[in-house]
Amino acid sequence: MSTTHNEIVRDSFTSQATAFAANPWVSDEQRIARLVSAARLTGTERVLDIATGPGYIAEAFAKDSREVVGMDLTEAMLDIARARTRERSVKNISFRAGDAQNLPFGDGKFDVVVCRLALHHVQQPGKVVSGMARVCRAGGTVLVEDVYGSEHSARAAYQDCWEILRDPSHVRALPLSELLHIFRGAGLETETVSTADDLCPEVERWMATTKVPEERAAEIRRLLEDDLQHDLSGTRPFRDTAGQMFFHARTVILSGRKVGA
Repeated sequence: MSTTHNEIVRDSFTSQATAFAANPWVSDEQRIARLVSAARLTGTERVLDIATGPGYIAEAFAKDSREVVGMDLTEAMLDIARARTRERSVKNISFRAGDAQNLPFGDGKFDVVVCRLALHHVQQPGKVVSGMARVCRAGGTVLVEDVYGSEHSARAAYQDCWEILRDPSHVRALPLSELLHIFRGAGLETETVSTADDLCPEVERWMATTKVPEERAAEIRRLLEDDLQHDLSGTRPFRDTAGQMFFHARTVILSGRKVGA
């Protein structure tokens, strides 16, 4: 029996759940606050957080909204999210397992629907965003934060090559133009587009999170070294004064308003 992509995602994030939750590029409060502020919450909203992972985004939204539902494909991630929010006595939040490509909710049930750092892990990102729009009420907000790739296909493919070596659940970092097209196709009026390049993973820790075997790690180092020398992907790898290698994981926050009656 062939392995489905969802099984690959579950295996990857089950294996890396604890390390993933501890990584600063996931838990950074300033970055989380930047995403939450894009929703312009009033305190009355019902929020759905797709691919919630360890629950940082869901918990942050819960502080300024009426209710939050966090959903993820991986039970190991949900276990961390539930334990964290129990420890903090967050009462207006719940978690459930589910597939972002087949949302188990009725039409227009949420005021805000958010997905952070997950679209590059799914095979049908357009289907995910369309589903997010479906379960969002008319006039509500759909928020996506994700890494994005080069507009030049060869450069984008170069990044995807070493991303997949590091984590087989990675599918593709979409270019901004494609993300905007997906929003339009989902019936969303794009309201804000905010890009940043301040997410700079340290390569060895980044690889350790997914427990990359040494043979693949060596190939990733080689590809990134070539990228550093020849600017092959747009991620601009660099070394610090201690010789550690980093790269710029370019991210974008897209805010869309659901149009229609």
